[in-house]
Amino acid sequence: MAKGQARRGPAALVALVTVFAVVIHAPAALAFPYKRAVGGVTVYAEQPIAPQIDQIVGRAEALAAASPLAVAGHGGQIFLTDGGWRWRLLTLQSSGAFGVSRPLSSAVVVNRNDIAHDRVFNGRTVGGERTLSGVVAHEWTHQMTRAHFGATADARYPAWLTEGYADHIAGGGSLSDAQAADLTARGEDHPALVYYDGRKRVEGELATNGGSVDKLFAHWKKF
Repeated sequence: MAKGQARRGPAALVALVTVFAVVIHAPAALAFPYKRAVGGVTVYAEQPIAPQIDQIVGRAEALAAASPLAVAGHGGQIFLTDGGWRWRLLTLQSSGAFGVSRPLSSAVVVNRNDIAHDRVFNGRTVGGERTLSGVVAHEWTHQMTRAHFGATADARYPAWLTEGYADHIAGGGSLSDAQAADLTARGEDHPALVYYDGRKRVEGELATNGGSVDKLFAHWKKF
């Protein structure tokens, strides 16, 4: 192996590790130009932050607080992107999502959004928008689930359960009952159905087990 190639190998590895560390732990390093503190939450954004963000964070906090897994004083960072390069870099293989959060991080990264109207968009024709407050509450619920059941919760439990419970706490998702029924009737494998069907299943099981989230997750652990 040539000396130049040998030097490039470690350098490439360092660059890869650096990118991974930024994506997981320090998205603020991507120099979001706008910043606003809302209580214990810090909001970073690519566009000027509309004043309605205070109400949106408040709604998200109220939704998340309804979960038995909620922890007092939950804070963290919210990164509002315009769906461009920052979003694609920070979400890796999840660019079709509304928002993402990662194990061992308090950051929530959000796709293209409209703060004034409490909306987030993912570009899909059907199931392509939902509330910003709901997306934040959904991602906070993932964080609470990992904190309560362990950092590997996303791998230990089926997707319908983790996503369905997060949407249950968020108060809904991106599909109406009519849209979900139409997609199901046509046999479409739409990604939003995992969330919709999961939420309905979670709500049904909570109704029959006395509302115990611990029992719900214990019953469906994969390993």
